Amino acid sequence: MDLSTISLLLNTYLIPLIVLFGTIGNILSILIFTRPSLRRSCSIYFLASSINGLAILLFAAILRWLSDGFLGINPTTTSLIFCRLRLYSGFVIYNIASSLTACITIDRYCSSCPNAIIRRFSSRINLAYIVVLTVILITSLAYSHMLFKVTIINFICRLEPGFYAQFLPFFTTGYYFCPIILILVFGLGTIYNIRSQRRRIQPITMLERRTLRGDTQLLLLLLVHVICYISLALPYHISLVFGAIYPTLTVTETFRFAQNLTLAALNLSQAINFYVFTLTASLYRKELVKLLQRMKTKYWTNPKNQRFPNGITL
Repeated sequence: MDLSTISLLLNTYLIPLIVLFGTIGNILSILIFTRPSLRRSCSIYFLASSINGLAILLFAAILRWLSDGFLGINPTTTSLIFCRLRLYSGFVIYNIASSLTACITIDRYCSSCPNAIIRRFSSRINLAYIVVLTVILITSLAYSHMLFKVTIINFICRLEPGFYAQFLPFFTTGYYFCPIILILVFGLGTIYNIRSQRRRIQPITMLERRTLRGDTQLLLLLLVHVICYISLALPYHISLVFGAIYPTLTVTETFRFAQNLTLAALNLSQAINFYVFTLTASLYRKELVKLLQRMKTKYWTNPKNQRFPNGITL
């Protein structure tokens, strides 16, 4: 069995599983991060990240799966408008993910900062909504050139050959690494702030203890999120750069197989957050249990929802 056949089988059977479990996980994460007990600016960024992850799986991953496995229903081979919109929107939502992760890290830095003025930024939920919208707008504008530089050649939706085909991989990788640098800088700053706080007086009121415990759990969620995202997304961007530097590699079966694997890992980075959060953070597990209990009470055990066979409600 050659690599192209293995790659086709992986795309046919692996992508649907990633989409299925990722969709369930992201929907549950959206419900959890909208709970009143997690009403913090940091939760808004996690919420936006979950919504963006859901969009990646239901739009970008599904369309890629259909185009690879079911060639008869691939409108990007005939419609230039759909071809451009698909590639453009795919690059936008994939790159929004890293920027939102940087926003979470900066928010945690502000929350742990001893300066009261800086710390106040992490308590403004409305500011978080503005930042999320700004990230979406900037990323959409940054990739707007793709709407004019994508074409169809031999029934394949692709970048215009020449300079632009080599420019975009470097641009995308640079756009990916900018948030990563911010994550590292503000992540180290957060660690420094937390270590400095340990030398201060510990909170004495119950409210302060509860707030500190919640902030610590959110910081744990951020840590596992960053580790998973960087480890799963980085190989894809490396493959983009290699493909731009050595164009002859892109036509080989080995490179295509490797890039398909890195793309599957990139999609996986948007599908596993719920499961990793559930395993690592007790606060997340508690909120999940409360959510499930509430759903059970509302939809299964509530007497108002019980009906007789003739349709009469108790």
